[in-house]
Amino acid sequence: MPTPAKDSSIKELNDKFSRAKSAVVANYQGITAPELTLLRKHMRQRSVDFLVVKNTLARKAAKNTSLEVLDSHFKGPVSLVVSYDDVVAPAKALTEFAKADVKKQPEVICGVVEGKRISPDEVKALSDLPSKEVLIARMLSTFQGPTTNFARVLNGLLQKLVGTLEAIKDKKEKSGG
Repeated sequence: MPTPAKDSSIKELNDKFSRAKSAVVANYQGITAPELTLLRKHMRQRSVDFLVVKNTLARKAAKNTSLEVLDSHFKGPVSLVVSYDDVVAPAKALTEFAKADVKKQPEVICGVVEGKRISPDEVKALSDLPSKEVLIARMLSTFQGPTTNFARVLNGLLQKLVGTLEAIKDKKEKSGG
């Protein structure tokens, strides 16, 4: 029979799982306590949650959420890296942490992006993508390019017209007309 504390934990986790855009399941076995603290701090700085929860609670909390596809992966010592905004953030955060000077890195088991389970290779590929902000900036510069070029061409034509009119004016002034 579930205790009120467990029910509360399940509801809290279910809320987090319901809001999650993406998550990565990773095995943290072999990571020392100080390294785990460093990992948690690293994740917090990147606005992602690093969760170590009991597998039975995770399975119950994942019901009717986008993380339900991870149900079979909640076994053994696993953690979840969850993002509520940027689908690339968990994969990027884990990849960046791999550059830290620690003996053992979390081993990526799988991930989920908006309800679709992805393999460790796909998680790696996701981490290589630019951030959402960079992609938006690239898209805007692509849209802005033709407008900027059009403005330059138009400005060049106006300058030629002004130059031509000045030349005509100068010629008429010289000819006394």
